[in-house]
Formats: sequence, C-alpha cells, structure tokens
Amino acid sequence: MVDIDAVRDWLGRLPGGSLVGQYVDDWDAFEKLDSPVVTLFGSYDTGKSSLLRRLLVDSGGDVPGWLTISARHETFEVNDAEVGGCIIRDTPGFAVGASDIRAQNNSRRAMAAVGLTDVGIVVLTPQLATAERDVLQKLFTRGWPVGTMWFVISRFDEAGVDPECDLAEYRELSDRKVRELRELFELGDRIPVFVVSQDPFQTAGPDTDLSRETWDDFRGWDGMRDLADAFEAVSPSALPGWRHTAGQRYWTAVLDETVTELRRQLSDYTARAEVAASGVARRDVWESELDTLDRAAQASLDGLIEEVMRRSWEPSSGADELQAEIQRTLDEWFTKHEVRLQRLQQSIRKTKERERARPSWAGFASLVATLGSGEDASTTPAGPGGAAEHVETVGTMLIGMLKAANNAPGPIAGGKASSAKAARDLGGHIGIAEAALPLAVYITKVVDEQGADRARLNQDKAAAEKRQQVVTECTQRTRDTWQPFVDDVREAIVAETRDQVDLDASLRQLVEQLQEAVAEGEALFRSGTVPLLETEA
Repeated sequence: MVDIDAVRDWLGRLPGGSLVGQYVDDWDAFEKLDSPVVTLFGSYDTGKSSLLRRLLVDSGGDVPGWLTISARHETFEVNDAEVGGCIIRDTPGFAVGASDIRAQNNSRRAMAAVGLTDVGIVVLTPQLATAERDVLQKLFTRGWPVGTMWFVISRFDEAGVDPECDLAEYRELSDRKVRELRELFELGDRIPVFVVSQDPFQTAGPDTDLSRETWDDFRGWDGMRDLADAFEAVSPSALPGWRHTAGQRYWTAVLDETVTELRRQLSDYTARAEVAASGVARRDVWESELDTLDRAAQASLDGLIEEVMRRSWEPSSGADELQAEIQRTLDEWFTKHEVRLQRLQQSIRKTKERERARPSWAGFASLVATLGSGEDASTTPAGPGGAAEHVETVGTMLIGMLKAANNAPGPIAGGKASSAKAARDLGGHIGIAEAALPLAVYITKVVDEQGADRARLNQDKAAAEKRQQVVTECTQRTRDTWQPFVDDVREAIVAETRDQVDLDASLRQLVEQLQEAVAEGEALFRSGTVPLLETEA
C-alpha cells in the first residue's frame, strides 16, 4: 500500500511547481459522491455508448443529448448518467498506438477516468482484446476488490451466429468466448463476465428517443437482464471500502504515471543538456584555437614591420618601390594567417552542420524555439482529472522553470538573431587586398614623411627612438587592421554556441532535479506494495 501522504508531499515538490492541488481537487470531487461510480471503458466502437443507452432506456431514464451512437469515433469526453442508484461514466475509446493528437487525448481521458471509479466495466467486442491487451492488463493490476471489475462482451449478435435461427449454438459460442476471455487475462471465476447484444440487429440504430419496448423481442437471449441485475445488486453499503481501495488505486496510478512522465522528461532533458554542454566545450576549444592563431599572427609582426621599414629607409628606395615592398610583405603576412582563420571557420561550419544533422539537435532546437516563443507556459490542458491528464502539465511546468531561469525570451531570441547574422557574416569580412593596400599606403606615407632625415634616423639615439616610435605606430596599425578578422570569427563562435551556452547551467540544474524527483518517486514504490487484482476467494 503506497503512503498517500508521502505521494502528496512528493507531488508538491516536483521540479517547476506542484501538482498536488490538482490531484487533491479531483480526488475530493470523486470522494464526495454518495452514489457508486461505474465507468465503462475500452476501445472505440466496442459499443459503450449503445450499452449505456440501453441501460438508460430499460431503466426508464432519458437519453442525454451528448450520447451519440455511431460506428465512428463519436465520444470525446467523459460524461455521467444515472442508472438506478449508480453514476455511470461513458469514456472515449482509447486507441493503442495512435499518432494523432485527438486519439491520444481520448486515450488519456479514458485511462484517467478509470482512476476515479468504484466499479470498472471493460467493454469488448466478440473478437476480444488484441492491441489493447497490455493496456487493459495494466489496469487490472491496480487494485480492484472482488466484484468491482466487470467484463462485458458486447454486440454479440455480430459474433457470427444468429440466435433467432440457432439459439443453442449462439449460447455455446457465448460460453466459449467467456472461457477465452478468462484465459486471455487469467481471470478467476469470481470476476463477472457478461455477454450482451444491447441493440440486436441494430434495431434502434442511432436513435435516442426510444422506449424499452424497442427490444422486447430479444430479451430472451440478449443478456441484458443479467447485466441489469448486477447493477441493481451494487450496494451503497460497500462504498466506504471501495472508496478506500479506490484511493490506493488512484494515488498509486498518480505515482506511476507521474514517475513515468518524469523519466521521459529526464531522458529528453538529459539529451538537451548534452547538446548544451557540447556547445560550451566547443566554444572553449574554438576560442582557444582562435587565441592561439591570433597570438601566433601578432608575434610574427614583431620585427616584421621594423625589418620592412629598415629596408625601405635605404637611400636607394623610391616611393613606388617602397610601397610595393611594404604591400608585398603585408600581403604575405595576411595571406598566411588568414588561411589559418579560414580553416578554423570551415571547421566551425562543418562541425555545426554535423551537429544539426543529429537527432538530438532537433530536440534542443525545439526547446530553444519554445523558450523564445513568448507563449504562456502556465497553461494547463482542460479535461477530467486523473494521472494521465495531469502528467501533461509536467512538461509545461519545466518549460516555465527554464523560462524563468533564462529570463526568456530575451537571451534566447537574441541568440537566434545573432546566430542568423553569424551564418551570413562567417567568412564575409574584408579580403586581403582590401586590408593590405590602405595599410601599405599609410606606412609608405609615414616613412616618406621621414625621408629627409633617413640618414640621421640611422645614426643618433634620439633619431633611433623616433624610428622605433614610427615602427611601433605602424605595427599597431597593422594589428588594428588584423583585429576585425579575428573579431568576426570570435563573434561567429559566440553566436553559433550562444543558445547552448545560455541554457547549459539551467539544463544541468534541471536534470539534477529530475534525477532526484525520479529517485524519490521510485523509492515510494519500493517502500510499499501495490495491491493486485483479487481473482480468488
């Protein structure tokens, strides 16, 4: 038996916020009902709605407007109706493995409704369960007192034998299907199984304005009398015990579904955190490589300008020869070191292309888009209570937590804009000729201005100091011309990794919190035992 108080405490401390209030509200609303709640569930088109219509009409009740009968998937919400002293809930049919959102939501609503019921009725077609077997088997192990889990094999007039022609064979087929069902789910003899034809030969079709005389011709074999007697035998005196067991079943299901969802979120956010961490590591590596290239380039300037100027100050050098020599030297220097920058740029580009091609990048990019969207992360899905409904809000709570941690959409939106700019600018800075030519002109002009004193500049100390000053100024001008090349690459590195670096710390923290929450939730399971379905006396 799970410790319900401990489960509630754990729900109140989940990463991103508390779910306990929502679950308590749902449970309190159910617990206040003073009539037994009976829930019909199963796949769509098993006949749940037509079965409820028959029960309502036979008991003299009105068929509500929301109840529709069709071969299509028509029930999309959990709805209540009263039959005798019971509240009967009709649920959407679940669709195992469905990919469309509506079918998935219907399945969640159906599974959630089973968590808040006193008696569960599994409705199956004569073909019995196939794809949904595992889903139903999971429900059976959630703790049902003897007599509170029923099975109905419905629409049995479609099983292949016409009872109007051969009633004995019809009943023999009915007995065989009951045995198959008990074997399929390993059901004991105390689990009620009913075989019914709630609308033989589709006599009523989709109509809802009916009287009980509609099916008088079939009452001898349609099986509805036994089912109606079972409803009449549901005693309110058993309600306290059923509600106690339902509480265990409900909070165990809440714990199970929430831990399952947290595990899924942990897996997703671990992958996203790894992408973020890889961006941090790459930024460090790329910036280190850039710094190394920059230092090597600048170190090679030491003495280069001085040597060029020393040769240029020779008396035999003319202005044109001087500029040509300076430009040739600078071209060689720029070419050598720009090639190294281009190799780094290419490495960055190829690495990002490979990273974006990996499946993990899609999840990270989706998270960045969500955080930058500006949408309200506090919105919770509408619908009935139960674990399967509320686990959806775990994801929105975690998004809200990340938004608060990163003050989105500011950093994230800015990162996307800068990344786009970097993609355009990478490799688009000025070329070698454009950089070297004005620099060569400038240095030539500086040297030429000192032309009258070339001889003196090579002799006395003051002149040598002046010469060094000119060398230093020209070297700095060369560095200033080189710096935009380096800055462009550095900006690209920062922009390409901004989203990853911005989210790294908060994702690591979130993963740690999810790990702790999952471990604590799993410990709650280990500290008790989950009751199984009673099938024997």
